[in-house]
Amino acid sequence: MKKTLLNTTLLLGLFSVQAHADYVPTTASVSSQAAKYAVMDTPNLVKAAQTGQAGAQFYLATKYQQGKDVPQDLRKAFTLYKAAADQGLSSAQLNVGRMLADGIGTNKDEVLARKYFEKAASHGDNRASFNLAVMEEKKRNYMGAYQWYELSTRDGMLDNKVIKLSEGKKTALAANLTQDQIRQARDRADQWIQAQ
Repeated sequence: MKKTLLNTTLLLGLFSVQAHADYVPTTASVSSQAAKYAVMDTPNLVKAAQTGQAGAQFYLATKYQQGKDVPQDLRKAFTLYKAAADQGLSSAQLNVGRMLADGIGTNKDEVLARKYFEKAASHGDNRASFNLAVMEEKKRNYMGAYQWYELSTRDGMLDNKVIKLSEGKKTALAANLTQDQIRQARDRADQWIQAQ
């Protein structure tokens, strides 16, 4: 039974990363200052991005990622997301982490992906915590995975779909962990939050 649950957990984890890879931003996931860029026409968006406006860089990156109003260019999308991420925009940090983890628009780099996911998670983005959990689960670090799934159920930028997925993942992982390991994972989650 434990082996079946573990295999199901791993398959769901791999599926979930891909399911979230095509993230399309909403104005709620970006600071209210940046929301004006969501409706800006492309020429003005390009100008604002060139002046270093993180929100403009983020929304222009989504256009390049999706090929909307501009030719699709994943390298440009990555460069723009990274510029916005390095200015502290958590949605951009999440997307940079995803692109690095999968090698989309850039070379695959899981170590750097983890750093960007952690930055986004430190801003309360539970999608980033979920991705960190999946990374831990792929490495068979089930306590670490439980810790990040736990965090993704309580981080500040709550995506209800992620919360439901994380609850299910925690239940599946619990079948492979002792009560003491679960307690330790929850304690680590508490410590991580306090350190932020």
